[in-house]
Amino acid sequence: MLGLIGLLGALSAGLMLDSLMAKSPESADNDDRPPEEEDDEERPEGDLLDHAAADADDAGPDEVARTEAARDAAAQHEITGTKGNDKLTGGGGADSLHGRGGDDQLVSRGGADTLDGGRGQDHLYGGAGADSLLGRAGDDVMQGEAGADVMEGGAGNDLLAGHFGADTLTGGSGADSMLGGSGNDSLSDDRGDDWLQGGYGDDVLSGGAGSDTLDGDFGADTLIGHEAGQSDTSVDFLNGGTGDDHLVIGAGDYASGNQGADTFTLGDWLAEGDSARIMDFDSSQDRIEILYDPATHPDPVLSLQTPEGSEDVEVYLDGLPLAVVAGGAGLNLSDIVLTPAAAA
Repeated sequence: MLGLIGLLGALSAGLMLDSLMAKSPESADNDDRPPEEEDDEERPEGDLLDHAAADADDAGPDEVARTEAARDAAAQHEITGTKGNDKLTGGGGADSLHGRGGDDQLVSRGGADTLDGGRGQDHLYGGAGADSLLGRAGDDVMQGEAGADVMEGGAGNDLLAGHFGADTLTGGSGADSMLGGSGNDSLSDDRGDDWLQGGYGDDVLSGGAGSDTLDGDFGADTLIGHEAGQSDTSVDFLNGGTGDDHLVIGAGDYASGNQGADTFTLGDWLAEGDSARIMDFDSSQDRIEILYDPATHPDPVLSLQTPEGSEDVEVYLDGLPLAVVAGGAGLNLSDIVLTPAAAA
């Protein structure tokens, strides 16, 4: 039941973020830039920045400082805001926008721009180029749009959306939500109970410490619930989605490959906590891989046990419980591959 709850949570989080991102460049006459706007108008209804900011609109000052570079200029600009709530807009070149303090909105118009929100609850909108977006402190909203963007949320509960291109998203501390979008994206987080969804493409998702939900969505994705050398016994939920996925499972994690020929990777690190649970193993196409340390297990022995009155199968390495395969009555030792850790 706990595994089902986690996977349902991933679905609901995905629907939430998809609704926030209903307005995209492709839906605006294929324009990679934010819509043209008058000085006193906010962005159109349905934009990610507006939806995420709705709850904060009444809390900030009425006065917002606006600074905008020439939109058709290829020159590079460096624009620095004030300690208040600023709106900074770049031009056509490789611009640097710094929000400093306050709840700022930074908008790229083109070029490989650097957007640094500074302190506060900032909204960063990347645009057409390969942009670098840095949220820093505060609950920030960051949207990469087109190009291979690099985005870092920093401290706070951040929302990062890569959109188009092969993006690199890093949440930092806090309970972050990240969506890669299209392209082969990399999503990672250090701490906090995070939600990561790859979207389209062959993505790599790593939750780090905390109880995380990783959803590969479409493509041949890699979901990492355990990282080598780290001790993390928090329960993660891994859902591969559509495609031939690779799920690296940590102690106590729930893993579902979903559609495709999936690989579930276990290891002797699982002995440090509760057994992992594999929810949908299909012996006709999936496989289980067990990594082991030859120094600790010079002659590894695998065994399977089925508790009385249960349809689940327990997987053991040298007597150490590693995982429970739900409904795994058809699982055989031939479905499991032993791999020395040095050879992985």
